[in-house]
Amino acid sequence: MESQALEFGTFKLKSGRISPYFINMGRALNTGAFAARTAQCYVEEISGLNCDFDYLHGPAYKGIPLAALVASYLYVTHNVNKRWGYDRKQEKAYGDLAEKAIVGDLRDGDSVLIVDDVITTGETKLENWEKLTKFRKNLTPKGILIAVDRQEKDESGESVSQFLQERGFTLYSILKITEIISYLKTHPVNGKMYVDEQIVTAFDKYFTSYGG
Repeated sequence: MESQALEFGTFKLKSGRISPYFINMGRALNTGAFAARTAQCYVEEISGLNCDFDYLHGPAYKGIPLAALVASYLYVTHNVNKRWGYDRKQEKAYGDLAEKAIVGDLRDGDSVLIVDDVITTGETKLENWEKLTKFRKNLTPKGILIAVDRQEKDESGESVSQFLQERGFTLYSILKITEIISYLKTHPVNGKMYVDEQIVTAFDKYFTSYGG
């Protein structure tokens, strides 16, 4: 709330849904203090997962600074040194073409933890994984760690976590959107209440339709 990474209003999502809230994790990274606090949250979650991995992948674009921050914070605070990298939205056609699609020291046989900001349908995460598997052989997905799980379901009624689980991916989240709303309904942030009855009503209506 301090960084305004979470906003309330009317927002059209990439999925086409009209949401009463929007999460822009870029704002939770736009100062050194915010970036450090966000990285700390990711690292604390990773430490609690007991999830070993070789490579930390950040999908373009928001995942790129997240992966860099998390890899750095893991080393500084836990002396855990992990390789990390990211994908390009458009393949590079000049210079060192060894990194035309994937940047970083990804190796054959790596186990990979993906870090990203939020998740709505899960489709983009699978598309990202396809990029990695085209680049290196015998990769193992160790999961997808996001800041906020929107807890949505698809048109068939399947939740995103179920959708990903069936395809070999475990979804981890630092927070769920229902946890955030539940907290903000009764707790001020720096003396200000950010969620009122109107916001709760709009959220409940949206979640009734799309929540999973």
